[in-house]
Order: sequence, then C-alpha cells, then structure tokens
Amino acid sequence: MKKRSLLPLLSCLLVFPALAQTASGELTLVQRCLDEAKKELKENPEALAAFNAIKVVPDSVQVERYDRDIGRQHIATQLTATLRSSTKPSVMLLCLLEDDKPLFTFIR
Repeated sequence: MKKRSLLPLLSCLLVFPALAQTASGELTLVQRCLDEAKKELKENPEALAAFNAIKVVPDSVQVERYDRDIGRQHIATQLTATLRSSTKPSVMLLCLLEDDKPLFTFIR
C-alpha cells in the first residue's frame, strides 16, 4: 500500500480560505470607496441614481499596497476597479486609502 502525503491536501485547505478572504477584503475596500463617492454625489440626485445602477467587475479589482507620501498626505493603498452599467459605458474607479479609509475617489 502506497503512503500518500497529506501536504498537498493541507496546503489546499490553508490556501483557498486565504484567497477567498483576500477577495472578500478587496471587495470590502471597493465598497468603502463607492460609499465615499456616493457621499460626494448626494447633492446631485440624478448622478447618484446613475451611480447606484453600476456594478463592480470583480476580476478588475486591483489593490496595491505601498508606503508613500503624495504631497503631505500619506497613502498606503491604491485601489482601481472597473464599474459597469447596463446602459452606459464602463468607467474606472480610482481610490486612495490610508488605514483602509478612503481619502480620495475618482471615477473616469
């Protein structure tokens, strides 16, 4: 009878939850950035309604962590994601964060 190593099985059990947690964490950051953008649009109901119709393309989310000052502001994370609507062209979300709190959001 052959002995089989449990190492591949154990590594799969440890790696897959970590990947799922990372993806979930990235989507949480995206949601924080979207919430911040919505606050900025609260004075414009038409733009807010259009903004609420967009969806995040999950595969497009990129989170880059680094330690950098931009001017006098420290930035720890840059997040980009594609946002898609059924009626409008796709747009790009750029969000700069410090301690996972949005400092700046830009949609283009």
